[in-house]
Amino acid sequence: MMRFGIFITAFLSILITSCKSSKAADFKESMNQFERRAFEITIGKEGPGEKKLNCLIKEDYEGALKAVDQQSKEFDMLITDIKKLATQDIPKGESLKTASFEYYQALKELHVFDRKEIEQQALLKTLKNDKLKDGLNNIMTLAKQKKLLYDAVFKKEALLHAANKNFETANGL
Repeated sequence: MMRFGIFITAFLSILITSCKSSKAADFKESMNQFERRAFEITIGKEGPGEKKLNCLIKEDYEGALKAVDQQSKEFDMLITDIKKLATQDIPKGESLKTASFEYYQALKELHVFDRKEIEQQALLKTLKNDKLKDGLNNIMTLAKQKKLLYDAVFKKEALLHAANKNFETANGL
């Protein structure tokens, strides 16, 4: 009878552990899907990022601005989906969710910042002499601001990487 009790206890422990790891594995797969979606938004073939670049090559600033708007909307949907993700009973799930949210928010801010640069490039086409010089100075100012956004993305990416490692360690993945 004692052996049976030990067997049941061991069986229940394994069952509980496997349920937790299944939740963690599903959560991790959701995070991977978010990463793939962000890739498609920014540099995926025929995604808004590629459309933006193609428009800029053609000096189609209006089309490029529409592509930026599309990127913004797609990032908003991605971020909303991250916010909805359940983390209860998943060790380190909330910290990974928060790091993901902050990373994709920073990535969105970086890519949506292109709007300012595109608008300035379109304006430069219409300027002459001193106004052109001022416009070029504005482009340099925007480049400095964009550098700060890149720095923020790199910091958030490092935090996301650390949260991901902690999550995998805590969940045996």
